[in-house]
Amino acid sequence: MKSGKQRREEIKARRLVRLSAARASNPSIPTKSVPLGGVAVDLAQLAHNTTWSALPSFYIDTPFVCKDCGGHEIWTAKQQKWWYEIAKGRIETRAVRCRPCRLLERARVEEARRVSQAGLALKMEKKNNEN
Repeated sequence: MKSGKQRREEIKARRLVRLSAARASNPSIPTKSVPLGGVAVDLAQLAHNTTWSALPSFYIDTPFVCKDCGGHEIWTAKQQKWWYEIAKGRIETRAVRCRPCRLLERARVEEARRVSQAGLALKMEKKNNEN
């Protein structure tokens, strides 16, 4: 009697044979080869994405225009791999700001948060002094 692991390996082998035969008879079936300059996707790391669309099989360098400064930038395949697989970013998101503008936006948000927290603390202190 075979184990579940052995049966799964046999099933995978049979599927590969059928797929290679299908590709030989129909060359329009896409292959999962990574293009030059691309980075392969680790689908196990993308399990947190619950999307209806198909997940990518590789990342490629993607040009974009920064929404703040208008500069032309490239979101590299390596940066995409980090964002989607390590930082667990949503697969629907795309880069919109260059690095200097991201740092400025982060500083702006942190300052706004600090001012808001200071205002709330002042409000609570004033409320406690009235009671």
